[in-house]
Amino acid sequence: MTKLFKFLLMGSLFFTILSCSDDYQGPIPFPTLVEAANEAGLTTLVTAVRAIPGLEATLQSQDAITVFAPTNDAFANALTQFKARDLNELVAKLGGVQNLQTVLGFHVVPAVAFSRNLNENNLFTTLAGQQLRVTSTPGSVTVTDAAGNVARVIQADVQIENGVVHVIDRVLIPSIQLPKPTLVEAATNAGLTTLLTAVTAVPGLPNALLSAPNITVFAPTNEAFAAALTVFKAKDLNELVIKIGGPANLEKVLGFHVVPARALSSSLSASNTFQTLSGQSITVEKSGNTVTVKDQLGRTAQVVAADIEISNGVVHVINGMMLPNLGLPTVVQAAQSAGLTTLLDAVTAAGLGNTLLNTPQMTVFAPSNAAFTAALQAFGAANLNQLVAKIGGIKNLQTVLGFHVVPAAAFSFELGATNTFTTLAGQSLTVTKSGSTVRVRDAAGNTANVVAADVAIANGVVHVIDRVLLPTIDLPNVVEAAQAANLTVLLQAVTAAGLGNTLLNQQAMTVFAPTNQAFANLLQKLGFASLQEMINTLGAPAVTKVLGFHVVPATAFSFNLASGAQDVPTLAGETLRVTRTGNNVTVTDKAGNTFNVIVADVAIENGVVHVIDGVLLPTL
Repeated sequence: MTKLFKFLLMGSLFFTILSCSDDYQGPIPFPTLVEAANEAGLTTLVTAVRAIPGLEATLQSQDAITVFAPTNDAFANALTQFKARDLNELVAKLGGVQNLQTVLGFHVVPAVAFSRNLNENNLFTTLAGQQLRVTSTPGSVTVTDAAGNVARVIQADVQIENGVVHVIDRVLIPSIQLPKPTLVEAATNAGLTTLLTAVTAVPGLPNALLSAPNITVFAPTNEAFAAALTVFKAKDLNELVIKIGGPANLEKVLGFHVVPARALSSSLSASNTFQTLSGQSITVEKSGNTVTVKDQLGRTAQVVAADIEISNGVVHVINGMMLPNLGLPTVVQAAQSAGLTTLLDAVTAAGLGNTLLNTPQMTVFAPSNAAFTAALQAFGAANLNQLVAKIGGIKNLQTVLGFHVVPAAAFSFELGATNTFTTLAGQSLTVTKSGSTVRVRDAAGNTANVVAADVAIANGVVHVIDRVLLPTIDLPNVVEAAQAANLTVLLQAVTAAGLGNTLLNQQAMTVFAPTNQAFANLLQKLGFASLQEMINTLGAPAVTKVLGFHVVPATAFSFNLASGAQDVPTLAGETLRVTRTGNNVTVTDKAGNTFNVIVADVAIENGVVHVIDGVLLPTL
């Protein structure tokens, strides 16, 4: 400002000197507008003028001008007002160089108006073609722009070579069409920070929305997002994304709030159906001035701030979050996607598909194929069928699979340090969490690691684990197995021979168990009327030897037998010939009698039972 005073002082002094000189015949050499502005420190104004090609020359060529020149502080305040960081951003916020030229032209009147020439109320037509109101009162000159903003002249009457400059404390804004904000800018202005975070979390979505030709956005408030977190029992947006099925479904949810057309509230009818960017329909209803939005499940939200125009459409702020059909996979589909083919085979074999699909809420600890392979090796089974046989059949397979399912949804981030869950098998499973590591412990104390957590499904969540979990499996003892198979004569013989405890206490055994008909055939062949008669005639030692000849002191399932004939030791002290041909197994006694295994691989707690159609005879 002192430099402007310097100009006035130097101008007056120079005029005085020249007036005293008889030799000077020319005009007083006043500075140009730009020179005066530079000397006065109005650098931002100079930069703005020079940003428009030819404007400096145009102003210099005017015969007479009055310039209302904003200070640097005035421009700084304008940057703040328009939320711009520098002059380039301000130009963009104003709508480009053409609008900047209009703004600058609005500060220039094509006539000379010193403050002494001003009246109380003056209307000047500017170079922008719009009128500017200048008010002069004793000791004060103010300028009012098109929006009614008032600037004060803080230094008047700085003479330049083609007019006069008045320094003002505000940038004057003419009537111009300012550019509408982008969606991001509008959301920022409205404080929709969670929406912005969600949009940013989907790669490419911000650019897609900003570049769309025409959109209507139903934008949930932060409170609407917070309510959705509560409904989904999520602490933050990250947990919500996991629970709805990942970033792809987040994009689907956000797309469900965007209609690819411009729809101001004034253009709405009583009921409107719009196809959204998610490919699903949303219903918008209007009653008086109230606008509501309804999703496919009938949930509604109300528009709380309508018709916020943006550069490529309009935003309506709503107080609820709308949900499309997320299309979460079933547990079967999730297993297929994860390549858990052995698990699927096991579920199918156990007939549990419908049970899993119809459970309202569940957490599935799903063993990988490698986990099943390790389980097969541990049980000495070559495939799933052999494993089923070794664990006691389909019923026990159902128990094993049910032991991997908790009838409640538990995402990893909802777990405590130690958690005990009751499974569909009716047995407890322990789940521990340390940092991001989750482990599961079965009934035998074996530990499995969760290797892929939080796969959302339609009725819960799946965690992939690296081990098959084993519950307590109830296998029958040999007596219970014989009772279940109705081998009553065999049981009578075992009881008569006093072999019950021997069989129950055997570490491992394979029992070739004759049917009732097999005993009937033997009695008829030997000419005995009853089992007791045979026992009385042959004697207990001989009966004990016969029964012991049916027991091999090792576990041998049919599929573990080598192909062809093999002689195996028995409890009778003599070898028994067992022959496997394909899936058929036969046994041959010392008398050369050969019988068939008609029911194979009945697992018992200390081995296996094969039902045969004849009674084997040792050397008697």
